[in-house]
Amino acid sequence: MIAEIKGKLSRTGHNLNESLEDNLTGNFFGALKYIPFDLALRNILSAGVHPREVGDLIGKISANFWSDKIEFWPYDKEGEIDAFLNFDDTIIGIEVKYASGLSSDDAIDNSSMIDKQSVEAEDSKNQLSRESRIISRKGAGKTKILLFIANSESCRKVYNNAVNRNIISNDVQLAYISWQSILVELEKLKLDDRYYQVIIDDLLSLLTKKGFES
Repeated sequence: MIAEIKGKLSRTGHNLNESLEDNLTGNFFGALKYIPFDLALRNILSAGVHPREVGDLIGKISANFWSDKIEFWPYDKEGEIDAFLNFDDTIIGIEVKYASGLSSDDAIDNSSMIDKQSVEAEDSKNQLSRESRIISRKGAGKTKILLFIANSESCRKVYNNAVNRNIISNDVQLAYISWQSILVELEKLKLDDRYYQVIIDDLLSLLTKKGFES
């Protein structure tokens, strides 16, 4: 991450593609896992996630050490969610985008269903639809959240499209937060521990370099 902040990595991609979502995911969440969840990530997400009721649910999660609660790119037959957070009462699957769109989609539209219940008969290949099914299977007995992170220009559009088509598993709550909003919330964090604050400052530099300033 430091090499990217300092411009030591190629912008042309001959040694690392800066637009790669995996790189951004690892850098961001990989750094934040060294800070207690209650001090950083919970505050960022609870303040910036939409819809607000999902942000409120995240705000109720309490965890100090949480490095053992996050898994990156876990395998599933329907795909790999970028990050998977498994807390005592809540699971959060996180899909990260930087410069690309969803990896798959189709024309399935379940919006005409009267009861808005199960969509299993019309399983969509839409990436978020597939990932909602993964979360549904993994989160028995827990609050289930699928969080989409992308540029502000695409966040709401992708969210509205999936919700309006009714292609998200009915026991999973879809939500979103933009990288621009994350940067704003990061700027608000002022941690007493100077070591934690160094991590926050590096992430501020990283997201600023990525061009996420509003």
